[in-house]
Amino acid sequence: MTAINNAGLIIKNMIKSDRIPGAFIFEGSPEITGVFADMLAKSAVCSDLDYKKDNGEACGVCEACRKALRKIHPDIIIAEPDGDGAQSFHIEKVREIIDGLYLSPNESDKKIYIIKDMQNMTPQGQNALLKSLEEPPPFAIFIITAANLDLLLETVRSRAVKFNLWDGALDAPQDNCGEIIKNILGRNPDKLSVYQDIIKNLEKSGKSGVLNFYYNLENAARDILIVKIFADNLSGARFLYFDNNLEILEKYAGNYSVKKILELCGKIQEYKSDLEYNANTRLNLSSFFSAII
Repeated sequence: MTAINNAGLIIKNMIKSDRIPGAFIFEGSPEITGVFADMLAKSAVCSDLDYKKDNGEACGVCEACRKALRKIHPDIIIAEPDGDGAQSFHIEKVREIIDGLYLSPNESDKKIYIIKDMQNMTPQGQNALLKSLEEPPPFAIFIITAANLDLLLETVRSRAVKFNLWDGALDAPQDNCGEIIKNILGRNPDKLSVYQDIIKNLEKSGKSGVLNFYYNLENAARDILIVKIFADNLSGARFLYFDNNLEILEKYAGNYSVKKILELCGKIQEYKSDLEYNANTRLNLSSFFSAII
């Protein structure tokens, strides 16, 4: 049974028994995690209790379901980053969630908060959300999506039911920062051969795996930039996503200028955005590596 099918079965059983936890984290591609988040939110506000008990899902025809489908249900609140980059999900949006958290639902007996792409939320924002995850009102359900669970604080991860929705040849995202930096930024004389091997491996993971590769590389480049800026005072290292690879980050921070790192970040953004509209992963990756070689 695939990770996706297994997660679907578990969630259906939760809905049938009306025992839905207060917080979920769905890890995977934005497309798949978005489907699960919408499905769970719609089931939570569906007013046909008998149908949910028998089928473990929303009826799809009641007024609440129709509003949820049109994304106008007042008790389904969606929060997402302002952009695709790391730390583009600002603490102000978290404060908006906290400010309205204890207000009673408008139409349903549940109030759903879908927090998209939480891997892009600043550490300050994640910390600010902790108390709400620890002590939510009984009617609140948090649904968090993330491309990479390792980019969330452990204190956040420990307060939610987690589902890994990465499937295919690579069930988990490529999250080895050291290998990413070495392969992309290392002074390897045969970069072309290295890049061809990376493309071959990433193709097995499909579009979602390639997107996760870009997320990881983007966060690695961001970490290198921080290490370079804080070279004389690494108290800034507490903001690193990959702080367990500090020695590698320091090595490559010394090899590249700020301009070069920013240029790399720009290329990552460009090809990550292109992949959202173009399913040809090999062409996308080949073009990306040609642009940075």
